Amino acid sequence: MGESFDATKCMSFTLNEQFMEKFVDPGNHNSGIDLLRTYLWRCQFLLPFVSLGLMCFGAVIGLCACICRSLYPTIATGILHLLAGLCTLGSVSCYVAGIELLHQKLELPENVSGEFGWSFCLACVSAPLQFMASALFIWAAHTNRKEYTLMKAYRVA
Repeated sequence: MGESFDATKCMSFTLNEQFMEKFVDPGNHNSGIDLLRTYLWRCQFLLPFVSLGLMCFGAVIGLCACICRSLYPTIATGILHLLAGLCTLGSVSCYVAGIELLHQKLELPENVSGEFGWSFCLACVSAPLQFMASALFIWAAHTNRKEYTLMKAYRVA
């Protein structure tokens, strides 16, 4: 007997399958490529890695700021955290838009709930936290610059 396809079965995808084209009519390869859903899917897959890279690069620059006792690396760390937060927010937005576009084309099976999971909630919480970290780094650099200028003026006097 032939193997039947179960629409409710979860399947993992390889890296190559993550970047495959999405079709206008899902499952019909003759319906043409849906460029919007294809690039939304690719962005929601790549942007978290970009965000992670920016955060790691920001950590290295932050460490250099501590070692050098300089203000400019602290500002750069804040800007990198801001960019990482934007990448995370973009990834969440691409995911939601892609899912909404897919749900317009396909109906959910009866026994499947269409709710967002815990990892989606963590991504939604991490973007504001990255923005707050960015604001704190930039604020700290700005505050320390004023104190540093006052200390320099005191030494001159």
